[in-house]
Amino acid sequence: MALKIRFLLTSRCTATCAYCHNEGQDKQGASLLHLHTVTSILDKLAAANIVPAEIILSGGEPTLHKQVGEIARQCKATGTHVSMDSHAGHPQLLQAALPYLDELKMHIDSFDPATQQASMGISIHNVLGSIRLAQQFPVQLRVNHPLRDVQETAEFVKRTRELGVDCKVIEMFGDDTCTANLRTVNWEKLGYSRQACGDWLHTDGAHRVFHKRCGAEHNQHDNALFIGADGVRRALDSDVIGTADNFHVDMLQGVNA
Repeated sequence: MALKIRFLLTSRCTATCAYCHNEGQDKQGASLLHLHTVTSILDKLAAANIVPAEIILSGGEPTLHKQVGEIARQCKATGTHVSMDSHAGHPQLLQAALPYLDELKMHIDSFDPATQQASMGISIHNVLGSIRLAQQFPVQLRVNHPLRDVQETAEFVKRTRELGVDCKVIEMFGDDTCTANLRTVNWEKLGYSRQACGDWLHTDGAHRVFHKRCGAEHNQHDNALFIGADGVRRALDSDVIGTADNFHVDMLQGVNA
């Protein structure tokens, strides 16, 4: 599997998701990955002729990093696929990075304003503004959504199709309050057909739905490095294998490039 680099730009986040997938980070110190560290790492990869398959800008909320635009620009200059994980609640901050992104992966709990605000603390109106802004650029757009209720998910997927944004439905297994799972959704009835890659394509020939099961070990990737201000890890909840400022290419040992 090809190498992926995930830059955790900051541990700060303005969302209040109870199921935050970045539970491996120390949010108390509001750590920040400095631009010079990112530049140094990219230079060392280039010197070793290593081009990652993907560089993911994540956090926390990556748009809270004041130099997110320059970081995205430098990542794009490597020639790799650059994506961002964001709650998309700050369109004015997101704008700086958009010219350099190949893919924007947003998380939305609900298109209902009250439900979205209660669940994430993020305005759905701001998120929709980010989507409209991103659609002015040649960037792939995808919304991640937790599966809680089959009917609610069906309506959510329909809304993403109307917006022209692909959707990834995430089964939060281990959640005792949720009885729905991916097998209980009748995708054919919703107008989708299963593709060879395991994803689903709507009869309109454009809208795609992806699936994922998400739990305690979902951040374990043999082919990824998680790089934040506190160091370099194989996964968010694994031990530090080196410091970000002293990144060495030999940290890639055991990673299939």
